[in-house]
Amino acid sequence: MSRGEKGVMQAEHLAARAARARELTGTLAADGVRAVALTMVDNAGVTRVKTVPTSRLEAAARFGVGLSPVFDVFLVNDHITASAEVGGPVGDLRLMPDLDALRPLAAQPGWAWAPTDQYTQEGEPFPSCQRSFARAMVERAAGLGLELSMGFELEWFMARRTSEGISPVHAGPAYSAIVLAEVSDFARDLIVALEDERVEVLQFHPEYATGQLEVSIAPRAPVAAADDDVLLRQTI
Repeated sequence: MSRGEKGVMQAEHLAARAARARELTGTLAADGVRAVALTMVDNAGVTRVKTVPTSRLEAAARFGVGLSPVFDVFLVNDHITASAEVGGPVGDLRLMPDLDALRPLAAQPGWAWAPTDQYTQEGEPFPSCQRSFARAMVERAAGLGLELSMGFELEWFMARRTSEGISPVHAGPAYSAIVLAEVSDFARDLIVALEDERVEVLQFHPEYATGQLEVSIAPRAPVAAADDDVLLRQTI
C-alpha cells in the first residue's frame, strides 16, 4: 500500500470516528453526561486517567488526547524509571478513545468512561500500548487456531468509618448469609450499577477474610474482558 493510499484510509477512518463521536455526544448529553473519563492502564497496573467535557468527545476521537511517554515507566508509588526504549517526558503520544467500549458510569452520575489506545503523533500504534499488544496476541493466537476468552474474579477489602475509627464491614462468618445481610445494600447497588454499565455479573459473595468481598464477571474476548475489569474496579 502506498503512503497516499494509507493516508486516505486514515482520513476516512478518522471521519467515521468523528461521526460516531457526534452521535454519542448527543446521546450522552441528553442523558445528562457532562464529562468523559479516558483511561489507560500503565505497566505498573495503575489505571491512569485524562478527562474531557462531553462537548470535546468528537475532538478527542479525531485527534486524541495528549499523553507523555513517561506514563509507561511510572511505578506504583508514582516514582519514574526509564528503559532503553521509553524514558523521560520528552515527546507526546495520543490517547484515542475506543468509542465502541464507551459507557456511562452508573456510580458516577454525569460521567461516562472509555478505554483508550496509545498512538504516536504519526498515527501508528505505540509499542508500549497494552491494549494494542493484547489485541495483537489475540490475532496471533487466532492464526494458530485458538480462540481466547478471559474472565475476572475480583476480591477486595472494605471498611466503614465510625465514631471509633475505621472498622471492616464484616467480621464473618465467611460466605455467610448474615454477612450478606450486613452488606446487602452495597451489594445490591453494585450489582445494579454493573448491570447498567453492561458488565455481566456472575456472582457476588462475602469472602473468607474480615472485610473481604468478591464479585465475578462473565468471560469475554481478552481486550473486552480487561476493559470490563477496569470498569469493575472503578465502579467499586
